[in-house]
Amino acid sequence: MNEEGLPRKPGLLKRNAVGVQPGTISKVAAQIAAAENAKQQEYELRQVPLADIQLWEDQPRTFHLTLSDIYRGYIQEDDPYRMNKTEELEGIITLAMSLKEFGLLNPPIAFALPGKHVQLMGGQRRTMAAIFGLFHLETIIDEHENRVHELTINPEPDLTLLHVERITVKVFLRKPQAQTVERLGIIDNVQRDDLSIGDKLRWLIKFSAHQEEKGRAVRWRDLVDTLGLSRSQAYEWMNVVQTRNDEYVRQVIQFVIEGNASFTRLLELAKADSHQRAHQFRLWFGERGGRGNTAKVSLGHTTNLNALKSLVLANVDDDHLEEFKALNWDDPKSVKKAFATFLDYWIEKNG
Repeated sequence: MNEEGLPRKPGLLKRNAVGVQPGTISKVAAQIAAAENAKQQEYELRQVPLADIQLWEDQPRTFHLTLSDIYRGYIQEDDPYRMNKTEELEGIITLAMSLKEFGLLNPPIAFALPGKHVQLMGGQRRTMAAIFGLFHLETIIDEHENRVHELTINPEPDLTLLHVERITVKVFLRKPQAQTVERLGIIDNVQRDDLSIGDKLRWLIKFSAHQEEKGRAVRWRDLVDTLGLSRSQAYEWMNVVQTRNDEYVRQVIQFVIEGNASFTRLLELAKADSHQRAHQFRLWFGERGGRGNTAKVSLGHTTNLNALKSLVLANVDDDHLEEFKALNWDDPKSVKKAFATFLDYWIEKNG
């Protein structure tokens, strides 16, 4: 973004549009249906006007951008979520460029609503990118006869074009069960391998509550199939599921979701004896459970992310190695969180 709050102009991108791999949704729908003893929902590919696609407001991913931001094409200076939205918008612009270049390779998934509207279950970023590209990207032919996509922000676009521009959507003809909707949505996000630990944890707690209401228990296989965890990781997460109603575990769950505590500490607290949790909680977070004892770590400005990755992976034991390997080490923001988690781990192990 430049000083006026307008997005920077990305170069031409030579990579595929991100999203669910071909065939994934069909396989996932079958797995979920079999697991829940329900019939697989029938679906069809439709060309749906952008105006008829309703976004999923309660999606698993923490997301601040709104349609108004996409229509405008930039983030207003007085927006309280300016920093978050700026980062998210840059990702949308990158995706919009890719969609312009390669097309929509992986359609969003939705279920049909009365009339012609559809409700998204996955692919919100792809849909937003299609809208952004419609209003703010212009394709020209340069002097070498190459197609180039230029960023041309139009703060007051013609919204009637949303009724004309169509994209391919995989539409379930009947609304799946609420839990199936959520599981399809979380899988759609996990496939991109950039869903945060906090967002996964937030979804898991919600999923666990739904299962409890139905008299069902969360199984380790649910976490493998949905969150893409290994079996050993799933058993670690199951400790959190089983102790989530403990007063101390509940507070640390919220700290992790807010980015104020490491997931490693949550796992250790969940595995601790119930009599030890109060002591550990006070040791880490203070008598009042405040966040003042959770220091925020600043890495300053560094582009040597591979060096940090090597440092961390060389200094964790086998029990935690896979957890750190699974992090997104190409994203500075993710690396910062990973390094903070590593410091918690190192201090606890070495004093």
